[in-house]
Amino acid sequence: MEGKQIVCIVVLGLVIVGVGVAVSSITTYNGLVAAKLEAENDWTHIQIQFERKIELIPQLVEIVENYTEYEQETLTAITELRTQWLNLNGSPSDQANISSQLNVEFNTLFVAIQENYPTLYADVLYQELFDEITGTENRITQAKLDYNDAVTAYNTALMQFPGNIWGGMFGLTPMQLYAGA
Repeated sequence: MEGKQIVCIVVLGLVIVGVGVAVSSITTYNGLVAAKLEAENDWTHIQIQFERKIELIPQLVEIVENYTEYEQETLTAITELRTQWLNLNGSPSDQANISSQLNVEFNTLFVAIQENYPTLYADVLYQELFDEITGTENRITQAKLDYNDAVTAYNTALMQFPGNIWGGMFGLTPMQLYAGA
């Protein structure tokens, strides 16, 4: 009888360990998937704001072209960058690069308008559009921060125990932070 009790205890112990491992793997996997989906959702928020910014460019070009003769080079650069962005595959690093270049061109244009075209700078349509672009850029900045927070949480969970074990077994890999300016 003692041999049967030992076998039962060992089997019971193995069952408990097996259930513990299964619960750990399920819980960890579900947590990692939820964290990854949160980061991907936050990336979508960045893309939505980028798209909003890109959609405002034709309006800006139209308003500015009616006033300026000398800013054509900057307007052309902005239009070309808009086209490049529209043709991207959604890569965070590519979009960050194009967005940074657009910001440089926008700043150049806005400073030139403020200094050289006081009538345009005072125009209500221009001012509303400028405010829309500025507001959109602020929302992009917040979305970038939210995305990086979500990616950091996911990557941390993926690197900590038991995420480092289960994540690797399920093929989950770290995500890239948004490093663009």
